[in-house]
Amino acid sequence: MARAGRKRKAGARNKTGRLIAIGGPRLDRGTAELRLHRALRAGPLDPAAQRLWQRGKAEEAAASIGMGDHRQAVDAVGRAWLADLLAHPVRDGAAMRDAGRVLFKLYWAHYAALAPSGGLYRDLAGRGVVRVGATGDIERAAQLEAALNRRLAVLDDCGRDVRRAVESLCVDHHFEFGPGWLDRLIAARREGRAAGEEDRRRIEAAVLGLAALA
Repeated sequence: MARAGRKRKAGARNKTGRLIAIGGPRLDRGTAELRLHRALRAGPLDPAAQRLWQRGKAEEAAASIGMGDHRQAVDAVGRAWLADLLAHPVRDGAAMRDAGRVLFKLYWAHYAALAPSGGLYRDLAGRGVVRVGATGDIERAAQLEAALNRRLAVLDDCGRDVRRAVESLCVDHHFEFGPGWLDRLIAARREGRAAGEEDRRRIEAAVLGLAALA
């Protein structure tokens, strides 16, 4: 007598007969400690979450900060976005953040020989986004340079202060912390106090430039 085969799993299937996943793949947001460290760099931790964390209750502290994508704290423009410092009346903050990252990629793809040894650069290079060997492909190198120059020309049209602010926020290698003016703005927002005038001018200039690029 033949043995019964494995029971067919219930559920909707695609044309090839494979089960259709319900809800899609689950996003791995990292451990509670990692999420808290990321959130701290972007400034949203309140005193209650800090106390829970200090008492060894990282899971409870992480739950109190919500399910926001704190992986965006990997670079300065991501931290500015998380801290709601990229507000603009017309442009979407996420689009402005992404425009800043495109500028970063184009800049360091063109100047690969001078590339910083930061975590974000290594990640981009590992995924093939930044190509260290771009100079070996003359046509591609020319395309990258042209795309970069178009964006830099847009920033130049906005003024020298705008270009410097955008480069400080998006191009300079501030992967874990910095630039200093952004850290001060985030700290001021977290502590509920007024930010310095010079720091506010910097973020306003950066927002103006990113809005022009987005």
